[in-house]
Amino acid sequence: MIFAPHILQVKVITKPKKDEFGRPIPNTGREDWKTVCGCRCDDNTTKEFTSDNGSVYRPNYHVVCEKNVSLKAGDEVRCMDGEVVRACGTIYTVKSTNYFNYSELWM
Repeated sequence: MIFAPHILQVKVITKPKKDEFGRPIPNTGREDWKTVCGCRCDDNTTKEFTSDNGSVYRPNYHVVCEKNVSLKAGDEVRCMDGEVVRACGTIYTVKSTNYFNYSELWM
């Protein structure tokens, strides 16, 4: 039985290097996707969150990771189903467990 049918990846941005005048050097910066762990990504159509200022938002996806992850709200992630992007977005909320080795993300 497969518990984590998808792969969670986080976007890693390398800033471009600068010359002696502070100008960016072409082709020295880039964006990469780093694999974090296996996960299960589900469409989210029912869960709503209310922020501290009273704004209500409904994330598009709920992701359950197979381990505790060190991601935070605002990180850009994607879930891969083989070579196909199943979901992509910015993390709203991360919840980790104390006793069980998994995390939940809403994006």
